[in-house]
Amino acid sequence: MVLPTHGDGRYLGTTEGGRPVDLAYLQQVALAADSLGYYGVLIPTGKSCEDSWLVAAALAPLTRRLRYLVAVRPGLQPPTLAARMAATLDRLSEGRLLINVVTGGDPVENKGDGIFLDHSQRYQVTREFLDVYSRLLKGEKVDYHGEHIQVEGAEVLFRRCRKTARRSTSAALRRRPLTLPLSKSIAI
Repeated sequence: MVLPTHGDGRYLGTTEGGRPVDLAYLQQVALAADSLGYYGVLIPTGKSCEDSWLVAAALAPLTRRLRYLVAVRPGLQPPTLAARMAATLDRLSEGRLLINVVTGGDPVENKGDGIFLDHSQRYQVTREFLDVYSRLLKGEKVDYHGEHIQVEGAEVLFRRCRKTARRSTSAALRRRPLTLPLSKSIAI
């Protein structure tokens, strides 16, 4: 299920018969999904959507079981900040945070967000990002000197809630040859 953070309507790709986004409607959708037993909801990302992190933070206290799939965009935020945000939201939601790693995107929107990397550079940033991010969420203190990402003494002081983390990688990354072993996966 997708939360309609860009507005909702009867027809895909048009605002005809649509309604604008507001918190009350998002709350109604989240509560319905939770009461119907949905495992989780995808909160889309992009300039036409409300911020997925803030939407998840606003809705998580209202639901009991529903998980929130929030986008992380390597290159848009450093892995240290993303790891702190993920650990915090996971803890505050009692382990109900899921992460969607978004490497690609519309080139025009990427440039509007300050990302001027070509396709292969974006995937390299994602590899480096995931290496730092996953190590931080495992509780490691990280020194890392990559081509695009460099940190020294990085750590997340407040741990995530989940004791047994789900393991996943971006589907797009699995289709491309990686310099990381495929068994390398991330928590949260």
